[in-house]
Amino acid sequence: MFDDKFFDNWLDTQAQKVMEQVASGQSISSDQMMILMLKAQTNHFAHLDIDLRSEMHALREDMDKRFEQMQVETVKRFEQVDKRFEQMQVEAVKRFEQVDKRFEQMQIETVKRFEQVDKRFDQLTSRMDHFMIWSFATTLTVGGIVIAAIKFL
Repeated sequence: MFDDKFFDNWLDTQAQKVMEQVASGQSISSDQMMILMLKAQTNHFAHLDIDLRSEMHALREDMDKRFEQMQVETVKRFEQVDKRFEQMQVEAVKRFEQVDKRFEQMQIETVKRFEQVDKRFDQLTSRMDHFMIWSFATTLTVGGIVIAAIKFL
């Protein structure tokens, strides 16, 4: 909407005319003084704009550096978390292996106990078989003696 170059060119020419009057020793009017003040302000604004832009550029660079630093730190932290997680996984695997070994030992002990119980049961069955044979033989012997005694008497 407003052409800065047009305004700058006009202001430069007007300020140059006023400066020529001052250089020649002529007095200047308040309007001419306002032109000089306006030129000084535009120069000041231009320098402020340059300073602001350079400061903004420096801030962007600083923020970019900080962001990169944060990214590096974040990556390092994630790597540390990954290492800790891997350590936890290794520890968990070791613990599961220990549990598996204990379970296998318990299974072996349980099988051994069942084998012992099975042997005891076999021994008990054998003893019962022997007792039944002895009992049957004793019963037959006593029965034979009783029958023989009855026949003789």
